[in-house]
Amino acid sequence: MMNNAPEVEKIDCPLCGGTHFSAWGRKDGLDIVKCVACHLIFVNPRPTPTALERYYSINYFQGGNYEEDEQRIAQYKFEMNLLLPIIGTRGRFLDVGCAMGRFLHTLPESFEKHGIEFSKDAAEFGRKRFGLNIRHGQISKLDVQKEFFDVAQMRGVVEHLQHPVDDMIAVNRALKPGGWYILSQTPNIGSWSGKIYRARHNQVFPNEHLTYFTPKTVEKMLNKAGFEVVHRFYPYLGTPYENWPKDLVNFALNYISGKDSPPFWGNMMVLVSRKTKSL
Repeated sequence: MMNNAPEVEKIDCPLCGGTHFSAWGRKDGLDIVKCVACHLIFVNPRPTPTALERYYSINYFQGGNYEEDEQRIAQYKFEMNLLLPIIGTRGRFLDVGCAMGRFLHTLPESFEKHGIEFSKDAAEFGRKRFGLNIRHGQISKLDVQKEFFDVAQMRGVVEHLQHPVDDMIAVNRALKPGGWYILSQTPNIGSWSGKIYRARHNQVFPNEHLTYFTPKTVEKMLNKAGFEVVHRFYPYLGTPYENWPKDLVNFALNYISGKDSPPFWGNMMVLVSRKTKSL
């Protein structure tokens, strides 16, 4: 785990480059701000690249039981039932930030599977455990073949990125014209939980989640990178994490007692976009 005083760096707004911010919240010793110009919410100052690389060791993924968590695997299958009717079941699929590769491993064998992972340990594990083609690094800094992939996904990833616009542009260049780009399991700070709980939203982890998107700000970023959103989903009902009677009660009780928000409708979003412009 990162210590209580991580190495940090000050940054300009990752979306518009703005330098004027208002205070939005504070958690785990880190400030979260809101850009006055474009309203993007992000950690500033934030952990340095060196601090983040240490944070995403193999212990990070093993602690989350990424390999064998049955609830997580059930969620993967839920998402595939949502996405495959849209994107089809064939083609070259790139999972950016694929962790140990469990989602890729669960994906139908009709896809040609490729992964990119920031954590060297997790990438090596996925190659050895599942025999997957996983490259270590950040997509914006790797030599990726242009217009090669039919589908690219960032699942629970975009909020972690140090340079999200650069990485989205790199995805654009890697996709064929009209290719699909999926942002899945992205925390929604514009949800009821985000608006009411703010920094106590259950997806606010400033040591690793560096940027907090609303549907509007993430769409602005996607448009800037040459994509157009064509489907939006807010998966909750029917997922293995949903328990709506309990969650509804806890939504009120957790707020009163000072706890973080429970799972709730709108907390997470899935955006399916298409490449409409080559960059």
